Parts: sequence; structure tokens; C-alpha cells
Amino acid sequence: MYRFLLRPKWIAFHVVVVVSAIGMLWLATWQWNRHIERDAFVSKVEERERAEPVELLPRLKSVTPADIEYARVTAVGQYLPTHQLKEILQVQEGTNGLNVLTPFQIEGGPIIIVNRGFIADGQPVPAPPSGTLTIGGTARTTQVRETGQLTDSNDGSNPSEVRRIDLDLIGTRLNTTIAPVYLDFIASKPPSQRPPAPTPAPDLSGGPPHVSYAIQWTIFSICVVVGWVFAVRRSLRNRRRAIDKAAHAHTGASVAAEPGAAVSAERPTQPSA
Repeated sequence: MYRFLLRPKWIAFHVVVVVSAIGMLWLATWQWNRHIERDAFVSKVEERERAEPVELLPRLKSVTPADIEYARVTAVGQYLPTHQLKEILQVQEGTNGLNVLTPFQIEGGPIIIVNRGFIADGQPVPAPPSGTLTIGGTARTTQVRETGQLTDSNDGSNPSEVRRIDLDLIGTRLNTTIAPVYLDFIASKPPSQRPPAPTPAPDLSGGPPHVSYAIQWTIFSICVVVGWVFAVRRSLRNRRRAIDKAAHAHTGASVAAEPGAAVSAERPTQPSA
């Protein structure tokens, strides 16, 4: 009865079902792992944002940039306004503008790029405070060009403009070695008189619905298996009906071929008076 399942077209169907189910389960697992990774990332950022600010210079010497990303840090030194850059094509609260990137010489340490904040298009860029000061900000790692984004060049055109905070590129533009992290400015002591609008903290409330995607792929995988079961059962039911129909036809033909049955059919019994 089940030997038809070993026919070539059925074997191909089994392979498609198995590959599809496994592939969908893999996608469900991948989405679930992405959910776990995002939860861990959100927890890490929130923990570092809640922690007390720490001095940046000792941490630059002892840990990797990834270990201090999103941490609140402080540094003492002076701005280098003559080498100021602009991160163009930025949007903040629906307004087009740019971010002001100013090198900051840490006392006894490297130069670090400080994203002082956002300036709307057409507005003058305020000069940074002069003299020695203490700045506080959020440590961030270098930005990387994503697929489809334009690439900054070092051909000498617009040397003060960049499309992203690419620390390797900025170090080349400034012709100096800079720290492997930059700071999103929060405050300084003494305070700036006219600081740009601070860059907002990353919004961690949303994000892709990885759990929903994982559930959907799991359901799709189950549907594939259930569809295979229904296809096999339907084929079995159709084959049983065909066998039963053939058996009934064969029985009818056998009865019609018997002599007594033929005579009975030709000369029906007369009812008695």
C-alpha cells in the first residue's frame, strides 16, 4: 500500500518537504538567536549608561574599544579647534544639519574626536571652549559604511567634511594618530556658553520583531510537515477507493458471468396466482 511513496516523484516531494522544514527551522533559530543577542546588547547599553562616569585615559590603556562603548567617561584636556570637522547629511528631530566633530587633546594621552552635537543647516558653528577643561560623554566606536552608503574620499576635496565618524579616515585627514573611540558630548566643566544640541542617546525601545519572526518560521515549518501528512493520507485514500472500485467491478462481472444468473435474468419467475 505504501510502496508508491518510493516512486521518483514522491521521493522528490519528500526531499523538498524535509529541506523546506529544516530551512525554516534554521531561520526560526536564527531569529531567536538575534532576539537573545539584542536583549543582551540592550542590557549592556542600559547598564553602562546607568553606571557612574569613569576616567577615559586609564581605560584606553587597559581595555578594548568594545569594552567601553556606551560607557559614560570623562577626560581632561584641550580642544583643537583648527582641525574641526563636520559630519554632514545629518537629521535630528526632523531638521537637516550636521554634527560638529572637534579633536580633543587629552592630557598625557591621545587625541580623541568629540562629537560636540548637532547644528541645523545655515546656522553658524560655535567655537569650542578654550583652555583646559573636563569633558564628559558617551564612548562610541568607529562608524562603518553600510551597504548602499556613499564613501568618503581622501582626494583633498572638502577635507573638513565627512559622511560618518570613521576614525581611520579622520586620522588620515588629520595626519595624526587618534584614539580608537570617539565621544558623544554630554557636558563640560567649565560649561560651554553655546554648545550644539547634544546627540540623543540610542533608542533601544524598538527593534526588529525577532520573536514574531521566529514563531512565524516555526509555524511555516509545521505547516509544511502537516501538508506532507495530508498529501500522503489523501493519496492513500484515493488509492483505497480505486482498489475498492476495481474490486466491486470485478465482483459484478463475475456474478454476471454465472449461467444461473443469466437464465434468471432472461426468464424471471412468474408470480403464482
